[in-house]
Amino acid sequence: MKLQHLLRKEIYEGKKSLLIYSLTIFLVLFFQEMLGSIVTTWNGGLNITSWYDSNYPGFLFLGGFILTSVFFSTDMFNKSGQHNWLMLPASSGEKFLAKALITSIGYPLALTALFFVSSAVIETLAKLTTGDSMFLFNPFTKEIGWMLLHYVVTQSVFLLGATFFRKTHFMKTVLSLGLIALAASLVASVFARIVFAPYFTGLFQIVDVHFDAMMDISEGWLKTYSVLGQTIYWALLAPFCWAVAYLRVKEVQSTDAIQ
Repeated sequence: MKLQHLLRKEIYEGKKSLLIYSLTIFLVLFFQEMLGSIVTTWNGGLNITSWYDSNYPGFLFLGGFILTSVFFSTDMFNKSGQHNWLMLPASSGEKFLAKALITSIGYPLALTALFFVSSAVIETLAKLTTGDSMFLFNPFTKEIGWMLLHYVVTQSVFLLGATFFRKTHFMKTVLSLGLIALAASLVASVFARIVFAPYFTGLFQIVDVHFDAMMDISEGWLKTYSVLGQTIYWALLAPFCWAVAYLRVKEVQSTDAIQ
C-alpha cells in the first residue's frame, strides 16, 4: 500500500516534466512522418518507410539512462529535498523501489505505449491529408522485446551511478564504464599473452606455424567466456546493481541526513 502511494507521488510530482517530454517525442515523430509523407506525395510516390523504429532505441536507452541518472539527485543530494524524502512514512526499501520501478519498468512501458499511440494518431492524420500508406509502430516484435530486456539490465548500471555520484551523474557513469572497459581489455590482453605464451615470439607476434593450434585453443576459451559473460549479464548484473544502489541509498540517508 505504501509502495502504491509512493509510486503515485513520484508520478504526480514529475507529471509536468513527463508531459513536456512526451509532447516533445510526439512532435519529433509528427514532423518527421508528416514531412516524409508530404515530400513523397509531391513526388508522386508512396512512403514505404517510417521513423518510429529508428527513433525508439534512442529514446529508450539514451532517454531512459538520462532520466535514471537524475531521478535520485533531488531526494538524495539536495538538503531540502532529502529532508522531505526522509520524512515520508515509508521504509528506505520502499522509497528506493518506487523510483527503481518507475525508471526500469514504468519508463520503457510508457514509452512503448506512447510510440504506439503517437503512430496511430500521426498515421491517421497522414492518411487523411496526403493519402499516404499507414505504418503503425508495432510494440510486439521480437526486436522490441529484446530491446526492453537489454534496457532493464543496462539501466541498472545508471541506477547505481545515480545513487553514487552527487553531480553530473550520467557523464560520470559513462566515464566509469569506459574506464572499466579499458581495464578489462588490458587484463584480457595480459591474460591472453600468458595463456598463449608458447605461441608468441615477441610481445604480441604470433608464430605462423602455431597459428592453427592457437586458434583451436582460443575457440574453446571464447565459448567459455561467452557463456560466463552472458550469465553475468543476464542473471547477475541487474540484481547486483539494484542491491548495491539500495545499500547506497540507506548509507546516504543515515549519514548525510544528520549532518
